[in-house]
Amino acid sequence: MAATLLDVAALAGVSAKTVSRVVNGEPGVSPSTRERVLEAVARTGYSPNPSARSLRTGRSGAIGLAVPELNQPFFAEIADRIAAEARRHGLAVALGVTGELGQGEADFFSRHPELDGTIMYWQGMEPAQVAAAAAQRPLVLLGERRHDAVDRVTMDNERGLELVVSHLRTLGRERIAVLGVPVPGEWMHAAGRTRIAALHTAMEHRGLSLDERLLVASTEWRRVDGAAAIRTLLARRVPFDAVIAFNDGLALGALHELATAGVRVPDDVAVTGFDNLEISRYASPSLTTVSPSLNAYAADAVALLCARIDAPNTPVRTVVEDVDLLARDSTVGGEGRWPTA
Repeated sequence: MAATLLDVAALAGVSAKTVSRVVNGEPGVSPSTRERVLEAVARTGYSPNPSARSLRTGRSGAIGLAVPELNQPFFAEIADRIAAEARRHGLAVALGVTGELGQGEADFFSRHPELDGTIMYWQGMEPAQVAAAAAQRPLVLLGERRHDAVDRVTMDNERGLELVVSHLRTLGRERIAVLGVPVPGEWMHAAGRTRIAALHTAMEHRGLSLDERLLVASTEWRRVDGAAAIRTLLARRVPFDAVIAFNDGLALGALHELATAGVRVPDDVAVTGFDNLEISRYASPSLTTVSPSLNAYAADAVALLCARIDAPNTPVRTVVEDVDLLARDSTVGGEGRWPTA
């Protein structure tokens, strides 16, 4: 038999009214009690009747999550964490894949008028369209693209690149190649523009500059693009002793291609990434990377959306997640030599 609200109440040691408050996202429940109820919900498999709740509260108990693609590990990991966090709040998630350029974003909103709100990694819609969507129902944006009228969660790219440059300079690396810089005149997601600007600033703080011959432009940030970028660099025959890749996908492709070319990592070239994807820890060598807390990223996105659903007129907020540098085998222990043979 399906679990009932009373089953959850008995397991959590609270009243049925308290369980109802938690599963409906209502205030007046302490964090410890809310956590105990949510654990009981998970253990019993209790699922509120969505039709009854919708009639009672005017809410569906479901939110939208729109990401550009799922074959990019970053978006897949974020989607997984947001879905898990939503479940902790008693919310179902309608997932939409909107395309690399965000070409399906507007369609996602038009197809899901029933949702209580949406979390979207913004790529394609015009700012006026985003504002109109947020006026219709609560919306939280993810990523580097800024909208002053909409809640957003992003990460501290500036600090991330400062940490990378400081780390490489400490290791004595000075000939720094960069993978994933914007292609002049072509579309580029906001992370590329943000990170190249942050890198220039970090270099200037140390009296350094980037060699234009060591910058490889790419609109795509996949492993195949990182490998292609390394082939481009090696063909230019301009020595470099470090690689900063603007995401882990590019960095992982770089590791593969450097190994194929007989370039030792980190002895000859140190390699860094950005995002701390799970697969990066298991690369060979393991990848040094800038790490945002993806769990915090997801938790803050869901918390912002729930707060906006409960209080639509609250001031717009932007949450900037802190980052750390995880120094792994791809940078630590090298001697900084460029192969001459």
